[in-house]
Amino acid sequence: MTITQLKYVLMVAEHKNFTKAAEKTFVTQPTLSMQIQKLEEELDILIFDRSTKPLKLTDIGTIIIEQARNIVNEAERMQDIVDQQKGFIGGDFKLGVIPTVMPTLLPMFLKAFTNRYPKVKLKIEELNTDECIQRLQDGNLDAAIAATPLLNENITERVLYYEPFVAYITENHRLFQNKTIRVEDLDIEDILLLEDGHCFRDGVINLCKTSKANVGEHFQLESGSFETLIKLSNEGLGMTLLPYLHTLDIKEKEMRYLKHFKEPSPAREVSILQHKSRLKPQIVEALYDVISGVVRGAIAFQDVKIISPVGKK
Repeated sequence: MTITQLKYVLMVAEHKNFTKAAEKTFVTQPTLSMQIQKLEEELDILIFDRSTKPLKLTDIGTIIIEQARNIVNEAERMQDIVDQQKGFIGGDFKLGVIPTVMPTLLPMFLKAFTNRYPKVKLKIEELNTDECIQRLQDGNLDAAIAATPLLNENITERVLYYEPFVAYITENHRLFQNKTIRVEDLDIEDILLLEDGHCFRDGVINLCKTSKANVGEHFQLESGSFETLIKLSNEGLGMTLLPYLHTLDIKEKEMRYLKHFKEPSPAREVSILQHKSRLKPQIVEALYDVISGVVRGAIAFQDVKIISPVGKK
């Protein structure tokens, strides 16, 4: 049994296909298949049910995969220890970022990070929160950036920054004349929302649940991007709420439509996530230092109230 064989098994389990797994591990498909078959013969079990498409794990295979992940993680931890002792910060690093954070955060920190840590090879994917959690647990991500708290016992959270909500309200809306707004002013029936699946949408709904506004069960206008919500609002179809960093890119002529909340301003907590095994800590620490330093300098709000994406404090 070798670490390489276990890595091959994990890759097949992830992609449910020998050919795709071989491509990802940069070996030929026969080589990968042969190594997995050797492992199965050594253990005298079948890890994969090859009669199905896509491949499925056998019952014992499911247990083997979990153990293989633990062994590979511990092997990689040994390299982490050596890297830390040498002061080395580098290597491949897979980072997931949720869609409502990625467009504004990446331009703020990516160049600074790559300049400071040129030996780190970042692979960044845009993933929703559930995908980030699943891939962290499966060992297919090293870290993720998402809105928290998530209250998942397998995931550790370290807060990067607190990002206030800002209202975008045009002239024909009932709240346009207000210099600032209160949570109690909100009515979910005239707020344009992101599509289902975005944690920022859940935060807005949870915010409205804390006010006296009526929270309906159906919403006629939903979109996958803040840009579309702004355009719909400009057409007089309702107001919307934006994360503060997104407002930094608002056109000058639209700045007058931004309305801040009376403090404490509702805000979301954005954290860097890791699996509890905490591999590659030196790279995570480097990401934390760069991102928190850059973003906290851009957000001047002091008094905020965190709105959880899952409706919990």
